[in-house]
Amino acid sequence: MPASVERAGPLAAAWAALWANTPDRLVFALRLTLVCCGSALIGLWFEIPDPALIVYLALFLNRPDRMSSLAIAVVMQLFMTVVVFSLVPVTALLINAPFWRTVAMAVLSFGLMFLGSASKLRPFASSMALITAYVLDLLGSLPGGELATRGLLYALLFVGVPASVSVLADLLIAPAPRRLAGGLLARALGSAADLLEGPKDAGRAQFDALRHQAALGTPGLLKLAKVEGALTPRASEAYRSAAAATVRILAAVDLIDRSTDATAREALAVALAPTLRAMAAILASGGYPVEIEAPCWPAKVPADLTPVLAILDEAITGFATTPPPPPAQGHGAKSGFFVAGAFTNPAHVEYALKVTIGAMLCYLLFALWDWPGIHTAMITCYIVGLGTAAETIEKLSLRIAGCLVGAALGLATIVYVLPAITSITGILLVIASGMFLASWIAAGDARISYAGFQLAFAFLLCTLQGHGPGFDLTLSRDRVLGVLLGTGISYLVFTRLWPVSVARTIDPAIARLIALLRQAAGACGAVREARISQAMAAAATLRRSVELASFEPERLRPAPEWVEARHDLLARIDRLESSLLLAQPGAGAELDAVARDADRLAVSREGDTAVSSAPPRPSAAA
Repeated sequence: MPASVERAGPLAAAWAALWANTPDRLVFALRLTLVCCGSALIGLWFEIPDPALIVYLALFLNRPDRMSSLAIAVVMQLFMTVVVFSLVPVTALLINAPFWRTVAMAVLSFGLMFLGSASKLRPFASSMALITAYVLDLLGSLPGGELATRGLLYALLFVGVPASVSVLADLLIAPAPRRLAGGLLARALGSAADLLEGPKDAGRAQFDALRHQAALGTPGLLKLAKVEGALTPRASEAYRSAAAATVRILAAVDLIDRSTDATAREALAVALAPTLRAMAAILASGGYPVEIEAPCWPAKVPADLTPVLAILDEAITGFATTPPPPPAQGHGAKSGFFVAGAFTNPAHVEYALKVTIGAMLCYLLFALWDWPGIHTAMITCYIVGLGTAAETIEKLSLRIAGCLVGAALGLATIVYVLPAITSITGILLVIASGMFLASWIAAGDARISYAGFQLAFAFLLCTLQGHGPGFDLTLSRDRVLGVLLGTGISYLVFTRLWPVSVARTIDPAIARLIALLRQAAGACGAVREARISQAMAAAATLRRSVELASFEPERLRPAPEWVEARHDLLARIDRLESSLLLAQPGAGAELDAVARDADRLAVSREGDTAVSSAPPRPSAAA
């Protein structure tokens, strides 16, 4: 059976999972909606200029856990304070000098985007550059120095209001990292029980997703909980032990589910599933299981599963009582503020130039056309610019889809809802309805979350035009046209100037992944588990890169057969992870076979991806 047919079911399940609701997703969406409404209330009550921008920034300042949200809000507010007070002395020089104002905008844009590509400011760079450019643009529309200074101080409120509301919500209602870690482990164990008790291959997509999330997400959440001081040393060790044991349990369940002996699988499911559900219930309630009795295994078990059951017994009985030793950290130096090769790799400069060129083109266009209503074009360039052409085009596609849906909802609200609004309460209810839909999408998978941000942006631009209900359809039209203009210019810049193909990075990354798996096969204990976790993260990134290859421009896009072969190879690697983690016989031989196939693909397909500056491939018709 062709691989594409085999993957049809899992792909459909994965697509359905993108839109599936979960308790954490719903809670996060409700918190985002509450923060947005609180920011809107303050902006409208005190008549702060551009309340739509205030509400929109609230989406960027929040994460599912409170520690990350608090850190982002504080960093953004500190940055804006530094920028504003740095611009105050030069306001008199820039306000009546359009040329130097444009130069300052370009220089600051380039510097911030370079830092976003080559330093640890990556999560904040685009928002920082966007706000800075927007503030400098506002200077050109203010008639005097006093008003300009007041405008700069208002810029502090653009971030200060949503940051303050976010901090308050984080401290009062945001879940603690410890709770999120326990909930993640509970869902992973519950999905393992569902996989065992359900029909063959039922729930496989959800199990695989939660298995990777538990392995990759739990350590970070526990580290945040430790920083927060929410865990005692004993509890920290217990949760670390529980996380490591959960990864081993999930790997064992994966191997049991892949067993070809259906009778043995059903018998093992009867013995194991109730224990997993009981452990999941304890974790979901905020505790961690201790002194758990091993299940009573059936008398007849296939020989290949006997060592797996021994590992399960050890992982269950010592679930939260025997923490593994921390893995060796290696001899590499600690990473600094800048990434390796920050000042030698030209890709960082090229990326900063591309974003800045796109933004400055949009700025010059709406300035020369004297059409300030389309200033959203410049904002768009900062939001959609990413490292590779495929990532940028995917984000552009999500931005267009979200923009059209948000604009349609906004225009319908202007025509049918806002005429009946007579109070600020009504406006807040309108904002809450639109922002909940946008927040629910934004709280989902990364492959669709950006559409939620853009839906919110377009909806707010249409419905929140000032300090009361807005009915100007021309203003809504101009802002949506600005988004589409910025989208088109970003596409041209990122696909014509130093285009970076994601396909070029895939085969070298596969080689590094296989080398990492070889290191895991040769290690033992906590070191092996650490290497497998690193391999899981690398494989997840690779799967995402292979998916993005379909978004490449035609002259960079690899052939469908090239993408299919990498999909199949990564699926084989995914099946190997559990065997390598539990040191199963035959895993090394299968890894050698995968390595040979990867080398063969890299050699046979070299140059076929059209990722260099070579001329485009001929079309199928030619």
